[in-house]
Amino acid sequence: MEQRERVREATPDTDLVSWNEAMVERYDIERYYERSHPLVRRLERQRLDVLVAMAAAKPGDRVLEVGCGAGHVLERFEGVMRTGIDLSAGMLTRIRRRLGDAVTLARGSADALPFADGAFDVVVCTEVLEHVPDPAGVVAELMRVAGPAGRVVVSIPNEVNIDRAKRTLRRLPLIRQLLKTLAAENNEWHLHHFDLRMFKTIVQRTATIEALRAIPLRAIPLRYVALLRADTGRNRS
Repeated sequence: MEQRERVREATPDTDLVSWNEAMVERYDIERYYERSHPLVRRLERQRLDVLVAMAAAKPGDRVLEVGCGAGHVLERFEGVMRTGIDLSAGMLTRIRRRLGDAVTLARGSADALPFADGAFDVVVCTEVLEHVPDPAGVVAELMRVAGPAGRVVVSIPNEVNIDRAKRTLRRLPLIRQLLKTLAAENNEWHLHHFDLRMFKTIVQRTATIEALRAIPLRAIPLRYVALLRADTGRNRS
């Protein structure tokens, strides 16, 4: 199912745009997904498998990815009307190269999405909240454009365990090359040090966590994938 490009320009903070573009160049997402160590790629495949399953997109659904990057997530959704938005012009060029005209693209900030309330059936936002100044505001926007009946699927890093794993890997000379594709501890691209408690605090005023999966295992949670639903019954006054 093809859609013609309709790029909508937003006006996010210029300094933030420039900084984000520098991070895009420094931490090559395509290298990470495609040429990382096989164990890392296996972890990411598992995360995306869980994310797609939770999204449960049906043929013809309107699917939005917020922070679409180079399109590695959105390409997993087939038979749907795909839209991607990213702050980075460079990322939008990459996703256009990957998906062609089969995706509608917009450039803009995740905390001010240029879409109407309830415009999408499924909204996904993966490994983005840690990069934005106001993650709670972004979650509110995700819920707004999904509407009361929409499905919102978010994934976050569990930073404490990830940093512990990186320290362990650095002790293994044969794996050090892997770390050239990964951000360092206290990653400069991460504006927040996420864990599950922080995530629950951020979403509690705008959404209910309907399902939650630890990746790769509950005993070793390096990532979390969550299905969010609108919490219409809560008094937020």
